[in-house]
Amino acid sequence: MIQKKITWLAALLFTLVLTSGCASHSNKMDTAKTLIRYGEYAAAAEEINDLLDADRNKLLKEVELGVLNQLKGDYLTSLAHLETADELADELYTISFGDLATRASTNATFVTYRGNIVERVYINYFKMLNYFYLAEAATSTQEKQQRLDSARVEARRAMLLLDENVFKVGDYEVAKEEKKSLLYKFQQIYAELNGEVINPKELIFRDNAFSHYVIATLFEKIGEIDSARVSYERAAKLYEQGYVKQYSLSTDMVSQAWFDTARMLKAKGDRRWSRVAANKLSPAQRQELNLSTKGKGQLVIVQEVDMIAPRGELNLWTTIEDNKLVVRPVPIGTPKEKAYQLAWFYYMYADKGLLNVVEKIRAKDYVSLLNSNHEKTTSIPKALNSTLESLGLLQVMSSIGIRLSVPLLYYEDLSIGKSRLEIDGESKGDLILADSISGLAMAQHLVGAGSELNNAMAVEALRLTLCIQAGAPAQICALAAGASTSADTRSWLSLPYEIRTLRTNLPAGDYQLKLISDADGFQLEQIEEVKIKAGEVRLIRMRTFAVDPNQPIPKIVEKVRSKNKVELVKNEQTIDVTSKGESNE
Repeated sequence: MIQKKITWLAALLFTLVLTSGCASHSNKMDTAKTLIRYGEYAAAAEEINDLLDADRNKLLKEVELGVLNQLKGDYLTSLAHLETADELADELYTISFGDLATRASTNATFVTYRGNIVERVYINYFKMLNYFYLAEAATSTQEKQQRLDSARVEARRAMLLLDENVFKVGDYEVAKEEKKSLLYKFQQIYAELNGEVINPKELIFRDNAFSHYVIATLFEKIGEIDSARVSYERAAKLYEQGYVKQYSLSTDMVSQAWFDTARMLKAKGDRRWSRVAANKLSPAQRQELNLSTKGKGQLVIVQEVDMIAPRGELNLWTTIEDNKLVVRPVPIGTPKEKAYQLAWFYYMYADKGLLNVVEKIRAKDYVSLLNSNHEKTTSIPKALNSTLESLGLLQVMSSIGIRLSVPLLYYEDLSIGKSRLEIDGESKGDLILADSISGLAMAQHLVGAGSELNNAMAVEALRLTLCIQAGAPAQICALAAGASTSADTRSWLSLPYEIRTLRTNLPAGDYQLKLISDADGFQLEQIEEVKIKAGEVRLIRMRTFAVDPNQPIPKIVEKVRSKNKVELVKNEQTIDVTSKGESNE
């Protein structure tokens, strides 16, 4: 009787813990994200400094501050933060056993943030942009050359990072050859029989076409035409061989990269340009390639759109039933969030497929067959069953179960539609979707979903075992472990959702650029004045946030702006008093 009461009480309290939920990293960053969207970068930086003050968040803090300072126009400070982040990311790249041990004694949010390969690539990207801006702002030829030399070094570092990743996982050509093998075909057959809808091999991050395109633009600006041609061609091949398809990008990026490859070949007097033009370019591009560029400069627009989709948390309930380990989702939040969590569980973890159906019919497990899209079952070997019993886990997992928590990525729809560029009132066309950071992040999450679940199971089993061995009742241990379990929902949130680009030749002179972006029920217009010099490449980066100008300004933004006005008045009064005092003397 007492045992039943303890079990019932533990389950009740555990349910209360689950329904209350835990604030994700994105939720905690809501104020900072709002300030960023409204251009209050200094206030956002203060908020981030407070939120990410712990040593375990140092890498995350450095990348966030690197982007904020770049948006603010403080490129040297941005570089300092990003250089620190680059060094940390290199040191912390792989997950260690110590991370899992720390997680077992606390939870996943107390583990050192290490980032991933996509974030490492974009650290290099933002550093290259800083050097672009510093070179543009240089006051002497010597300073400009120094900045461009530094940019060259950064480009080489980015290329080494990407080459290293290609060496580890193979490029798109290697992936294409793998698909021809008999082993791969058998793997696909069994994957289909098991109902697997996600093929990790199709999602692996191999290389970054857009990074190579930016690197090529940098080399062209420096005047290293051969290096620019090599990088443009690598970008073109990547876009063509699989990058566009893998991340749902614009096919126009393929022809744009090949066009720039042909330009570089022609500039060097390499006759291969005509073959590239004939095989890869449209009639309009071939015509453009033959136009004179004398007295003209290049304008390259890079639009970073809004912010990357946030990470969330999926709660799971794990029990042992009929000598099987059963994992079920426990969705929490709004109806939309619950539906998304159930869909994530189904695609990532749930039992599905013909082989699973056959197994359940053989076992006459018809009830489980009906519910199989909401559970994952694994038979427990006898040896493991004995181990669980000796550790005290079998009883608690058979009566109460334990809570697991794994991360998921909320793939939110982007509220900003097409973007187009006008120069001095003349339309230059729509920008091309060149990279999807949210798509890259989603692929990373899907590939790592299985290991996230395995790690969560191992960590929670260890926590429960240690508590039981310390002498506490098993039911109380299960409740305590469940109450403190949390997934790591941290991520680099100031990264753009996606990146678009457009390139055009212009006669030397001054121009007014207007970037117009369609949003839900309104338009966003960004205006910038630019000077084009003959024979030079001018890169303009614009960050576009989904802020409706017709909606009231958030209170936190009004508060910051009001505070800034007061401080501005005080500073003006101080300057006035000082100047009067000096004149009296």
